[in-house]
Amino acid sequence: MHLLKQLELDELSLVDRPANASAKVALFKRDSEEENMEKAYKMSDAEMEEMDKMSDDLKAKLRGYMDKGYTFPEAKKMMDEDDMKKADEDISLEAELIALKEENESLRKELGEVVEKKEEIVETIEVNGEMVVKADIPEPVLKALEEAKVEKQMIELRKKAEAELPHFDVEVAMSLLDVIKGDAKVLEALKGADAAFAAAMDEVGEKVVEADMSDPQSKLDKMVDAYAEEHKVNKYAAFDAISKTAEGKSLIAKTYEKDE
Repeated sequence: MHLLKQLELDELSLVDRPANASAKVALFKRDSEEENMEKAYKMSDAEMEEMDKMSDDLKAKLRGYMDKGYTFPEAKKMMDEDDMKKADEDISLEAELIALKEENESLRKELGEVVEKKEEIVETIEVNGEMVVKADIPEPVLKALEEAKVEKQMIELRKKAEAELPHFDVEVAMSLLDVIKGDAKVLEALKGADAAFAAAMDEVGEKVVEADMSDPQSKLDKMVDAYAEEHKVNKYAAFDAISKTAEGKSLIAKTYEKDE
């Protein structure tokens, strides 16, 4: 066994076929990253200590600037300028966002006012179940449509009057129904009055039957009843129609002569 002393090795290599397979070597390697950084970036101990306290993200950012040739102080200044620029951009974006929100609110308000004004101005009319803007319809056609609408309403009101208050004069009944505008309590009271008229007419009719049919009043009443039944109208309308006939006028005149 030979012991070699005072031997300095310049290189130690790993090979597949060593010359001395039994030889043993103890190898130690020191981590010199900080020293290498200090040499590469020319950093002082104070700067190394300051950088060591930074987060990994800031270290990486600093190294990125220093790799481009900036010194540690210059790299820090560049980082500060970037932060300030980013802060300015954030402030600018926030200000722009606030301005856009204010503009949006203003536009929404103006749009709401325009829509509300338009809704107030636009007038419509129903034509065959559809709502049509009046301004789009020629004046003569619009006038005819409005007249037809009024006529339709009058027809419906007349039918309702004849159905609800059959013993009232139809024109009077129409006026009353138009005034009360569907008030249920008032309508109920009017129906009560109508029933009272019907009862009074029935009593008069019974007396006429018992009376002498040769009497002018009896004949006139009979004609009125017959007309009312045939034409499905109330007795007021029937009397009005009979009074316009020659026979009706004659009977009315005879009743006056009898009273005299």
